[in-house]
Order: sequence, then C-alpha cells, then structure tokens
Amino acid sequence: MDETLVSIGELAAASGLSPKALRLYAESGLLVPRRVDPFTGYRSYGGDQVERARLIAALRGLGMGLARIGVLCDLDSDAAAAELRSWWRQEEADALSRAASVRSLARDLGERPTEDIMTTSTLTPRTASALHQGLVRGAQQDAVLVRELPGGRTLLAVADGFGSTDGLGSADGLASQILAAFAAALSSALEADPSAAPLAALETAWAAAEALVPADGDAGSTLTAALIDGEKLHIAHLGDTRVVLVRGEQVDVVTQDHTRLRSLVEAGRLSPEEVAAHPDRAVLNRALAAGAPTAPDLLVRRLAPGDLVLVATDGLHAVVDPSALAETLVEALENSRDDVDALSARLVDLALTAGAPDNIALALARL
Repeated sequence: MDETLVSIGELAAASGLSPKALRLYAESGLLVPRRVDPFTGYRSYGGDQVERARLIAALRGLGMGLARIGVLCDLDSDAAAAELRSWWRQEEADALSRAASVRSLARDLGERPTEDIMTTSTLTPRTASALHQGLVRGAQQDAVLVRELPGGRTLLAVADGFGSTDGLGSADGLASQILAAFAAALSSALEADPSAAPLAALETAWAAAEALVPADGDAGSTLTAALIDGEKLHIAHLGDTRVVLVRGEQVDVVTQDHTRLRSLVEAGRLSPEEVAAHPDRAVLNRALAAGAPTAPDLLVRRLAPGDLVLVATDGLHAVVDPSALAETLVEALENSRDDVDALSARLVDLALTAGAPDNIALALARL
C-alpha cells in the first residue's frame, strides 16, 4: 500500500476523473479515502488508488454493477480478467435474448391496425436557422439546412462533424457535404413518388449520407433530420444532435443521444450524476463514421398548431443550462409575436454566454 497521501484534486488530475466522480465512488464504497479530516471533511487518498479509480470508471462505463465491480477490483490480474470475460458472456446472452423479443414484438406491432388520421398541410411552419463557430474551435465543422420539399413538406437538418478536417473545416466540410447529399436524395425520393411514406423516404435518402462516410480515419459526422409533413413530424436521427418539441410549457427531447454512457442511463445501469462526471460522457457509439453503426433512429410525432420544433447540435444543448434553454423556448412560444429569427439569435447568445466551447448549429420551425 502506498502511504503517500494526495488530495482529491491531485487524484482527479492523476486519474483523469473529476472530483465529483471520485466523491460518487467514495459514497458507493468502491474508492474510500484513506483519511477524512473530521473537522473540514478534507479527503486524502493513497497514491496507489489512481489505478483503482481508473478501473472503476472503465467498468462503470461498460455498465457493470457496483457490487460486481467491488469483487473484481479486489481480485488478482488473471482472476479479474476472467471475471470480466464471464460478466460479458452473460451480457452477450442477454442481448441475444432481447433481440429475439424485439423482433417478435416489432412484427406484432407492424401487423396492428392503425388509426386512419388524415394528414393535412394546414400547419404552415415559420423557419429560421443559425450557424456559429463558437469561441474556442479553430474550424467550423457543424452544418445546418432548412429546405422546402415536394408536397409542401419542410426539412430541418443539422450535422456535427468531428475528427480530422483535412482542410474540410468550412462550408465544404464533411457535415455540409452529408447534409447536401441527404437533402438532395430526399427531395428526389419525394418528387419521384409524392405519396411515398415519409419515413421510407428518409430511410432511402439516408443511403446518400452513408455513401460519404470515410472508409477509415477518425473523421465522421452526426445527422439529425426533421421532416414536417402537415400534422406529423418525421425524424431520422444518428449521433448526439437533438430534436426538441415544445408545446405550451412542455419541452420534450424527442431523440436520444447515441453515446455509450447515455444508453446505460436509459437502461437504469448508470446514474445521470455518474455520466456527468465521467471522462467518456461524450463518446459516440453510433455515427456516420468508419467502423460505427450508421443506421438511423426513425421516429414520428404528432404536431399541433403553435408547436415549436428545434433541431440543434451539442454546441447548444450540451453547453447551455437545460433549465435556461427550456425557459427560453417556452417564453418564445408564449409570445405569439416572437420571431423565429430573433429566437435563433437568442439561442446562439445563450451558448456564447456559456463560453461556446464548440461549434453551434440549429434550425427552428414554429407552426
């Protein structure tokens, strides 16, 4: 045992974890400080606890439960590796079982009678968009597109590029190319068959985006597209860009971020507090990138007069305080005279005030 004591700040710097994460692990009994000052509550750790802290974070990032992590951390190297492999074998078996159940249920749902709802084009959207490089990034890798499509439909789409730009950190960047190709393919699909189901058209157009994925390297992009078709909102989504639907005082994040840790939160295997303090919190596990799953989520929501639709990259939603963002959107909706262009500028200002460490792209539609 290393008797050298370090502060929580020093352990955080050495392990790559935040002090908040270390406090969470201390409260769970997985990484108990060697000493806690009875008067100040000041925590001191042993220098040998750095590797244990990193291991706990890695195992939690995989979704392993706290009790099993406690067992694994106290095993020697060979036994710990065997424990990890045994845990993963069961995870794979569980995934196979769930996959079979999902296929069966999806088949049953597809055969269920659907309500005959007439979709009209009486909801006319007022649209706006904004694109800003932010205050830290040296290149613009986000892209935004708002376009009228055949059949009176409106497309709002954003993409967030990442990785090596190779000179493409501009209007001609990968995200912009993907958006342009996707929108052109969607327009062609809807023009060729005006009666085509919007989700089917979105899925067909997605192939044009996938065709631009680099064969190798670390460059890639997210893509989130919201197609307004009368009283329906059809969405194709991949990555951590988001679609937000505001109705009255209700703010609904329609999409789910495709990060490895977020999926564990949805499954109840990781707490939101742990994700907020985890070094891998922004790591995508689905994106338009080499080696990653590139198929999108396809979603449908009903729209009503007065609804507000926001599509935005994480340069907005991950930077601005969620309550401040929600308050701004609801206030704009309450003010019937509020202009969508003014709202888009206000949202960019919120990100800039918060430091704007990332590019910002957003598209708005008010019905």
